[in-house]
Amino acid sequence: MIDKELVLQKEWEILQQEYAGFEKWSLLIKVFSVVICSTLVFHQKLDFVIFCLCIVLWMLDAIWKTFQARTEQRILVIEQGLAKQSDVVAMQFHTHWQQSRPSAAGLIIEYVKSGLSPTVCLPHICVLSVCVLLMWWL
Repeated sequence: MIDKELVLQKEWEILQQEYAGFEKWSLLIKVFSVVICSTLVFHQKLDFVIFCLCIVLWMLDAIWKTFQARTEQRILVIEQGLAKQSDVVAMQFHTHWQQSRPSAAGLIIEYVKSGLSPTVCLPHICVLSVCVLLMWWL
């Protein structure tokens, strides 16, 4: 007989590692955006294409953070199950993901919400502001 609590604990550990990994990749996207902008500013080659690239990186970051938020939803379900507050079945990550997935329009709204959260948008707004100021100044 498989111990349900043990399986849920293992699932929680794996998802928690994934959650932390999403955070690392999100930070890497932000760093990459700053490095691109800084390098091109140094070489005085800042133009509209770079501005657009920074916007694309912001959108990718928003999508990445949306994946992280959906992983968090399952982690919270598992934590409730481990706290004996509900009867959670282990190993249902993709089922839970599919059930919580909105329509195409809803998914775009999720991405926009993720992109506008302070931890995502503030670094990107700073980079884009520097790009705009330097395009105007150079």
